[in-house]
Amino acid sequence: MTPKMFKILLFLLLPSMALGQSLNLSVTEQTADNNRSTFTLGNSKVTFSSQSIRFLDSETEQNYDAVGVSSDNSIISTLTWNGQEGEITLFTPKGEKLNTFSTVSLADETSFGLYPFNNGNTLLRDKIANFTFYDPFGEIVTSMSSSSQSTEGEAISEVARSATGNTIVIYNPKIKRNGELGSKAQVRTGDKEFEDIFFSSDRYLKNVTVSKDGSLIAAITAKNGTDDRVLILDKYGNELNTISAEEDLRGISFTDDLENITIYSGGRVMVHNTLNGESLGATSFSSPIITADYFPKDNLILALTGNHSERSGTLNSVELRAINLRQRSIASQQFRSPLGLNEVIELRLIRNSGNSYILKGGNKNILIRTNF
Repeated sequence: MTPKMFKILLFLLLPSMALGQSLNLSVTEQTADNNRSTFTLGNSKVTFSSQSIRFLDSETEQNYDAVGVSSDNSIISTLTWNGQEGEITLFTPKGEKLNTFSTVSLADETSFGLYPFNNGNTLLRDKIANFTFYDPFGEIVTSMSSSSQSTEGEAISEVARSATGNTIVIYNPKIKRNGELGSKAQVRTGDKEFEDIFFSSDRYLKNVTVSKDGSLIAAITAKNGTDDRVLILDKYGNELNTISAEEDLRGISFTDDLENITIYSGGRVMVHNTLNGESLGATSFSSPIITADYFPKDNLILALTGNHSERSGTLNSVELRAINLRQRSIASQQFRSPLGLNEVIELRLIRNSGNSYILKGGNKNILIRTNF
């Protein structure tokens, strides 16, 4: 083949190569009719309003002052408060009542937080930094306080947990002392034992994530005037690696094999080796990133972008983008309707098979098919 003929053939092939890169979106049949406040959990549907949940299978409704959903979406817990005492009720997504039990005395509804686990255990944040652990029968297993006792104030303590609840991290995102913002984190090591795994007097915690199996913990720390850092620990608090980034980091996810970690800011996704920090690739976005993950079997980054309204819980201008790191190619597709989100339901990108994925956790489950 002469050089001239090769150039002509390459020119003819280029359009088909570009057309071969595509991303197709469709809504699962089970979620197609959901409105923005209706979510499919398992094979059942529930609708959330500001202070109540309706179980569509049983046509029952439950009021709440706080609500939580387990990681596998099999248990929904509600807290109702009468001004002093509280009552926790556990439901299946069908609306079947599993148990109801009274809580410790409650005093501050602005800080209530409810975290049910797949096995029926429940964690209740009953004050700004106080937590009580209940077993499936409503018996108190233990309680703890993560308060820093700072006279200058602290933020409401937060919870990060593995899918099974075998690793639970309770952390103070911001503690103010001497004009500086610090933070601390503790991990539950036994039924009644907690150990400090992080403490800083001048770096605050923006986000903490626990791997699905509970063996690794990643924390984003920040300080004005410095790069954000991702601190990677084992579940005992031993430091394994630190990755720095100039970006204003927001979220983290581990790959299922734990070998890689995806880090994202509002406009950039980065993939690194978990233990040595080596960069596998990165990509930038013009729209705000809501969540992102890396799938090593396909050498693929998937990212969801859009404009999120916390007040309405709606994601507008929804777009999904796929980046093949091996081929250095990109495909994207807009989702033509707003997506309803709820802070108690985890938003997840899941691999079905090669070139097939699903976004779960919104009011619509979105099937994603890529072609590179």
